[in-house]
Amino acid sequence: MSKDNSLPYLLPELCGLAAAAELLGDQWVLLILREAFYGVTRFETMRAHTKIAKQTLANRLKKMTELGLLCKIPYQEEGTRERYEYVLTPKSRSLAPLLISLMEWGHKNILHDEPHISLVDKRTGDVVHSAFVSTKGDVVEAKNLQIVALKR
Repeated sequence: MSKDNSLPYLLPELCGLAAAAELLGDQWVLLILREAFYGVTRFETMRAHTKIAKQTLANRLKKMTELGLLCKIPYQEEGTRERYEYVLTPKSRSLAPLLISLMEWGHKNILHDEPHISLVDKRTGDVVHSAFVSTKGDVVEAKNLQIVALKR
């Protein structure tokens, strides 16, 4: 008989991963976030870069704005109607470590290639990678991680 070391069953509605996957599992949401992190804020530019259908982009931007991932800021160029830019919020900026990790994983395990962009420390120019870091500031290898249930 084998010993099962799994955590006690966690209700899906209490699981942060399930909640995040429901939103971020949509490829368009990830691509819109990518564009916003690259500094793209305007509807037509996002559409051109992602090849997303106009209505689909409008729907996702509306949803992401309602969820607080993007903020709509009005702008108007001379001779045109008012339009909006979609900028990152603190909530969406907090996704940066996750998105960088996904990008690194995709380059290594799907594209099997070196990335065409890097995250660098703007003070030193050193390339930065995602990592697990302890509360003491030590880098911890994935093989040394353990998930534990918190007592409430």
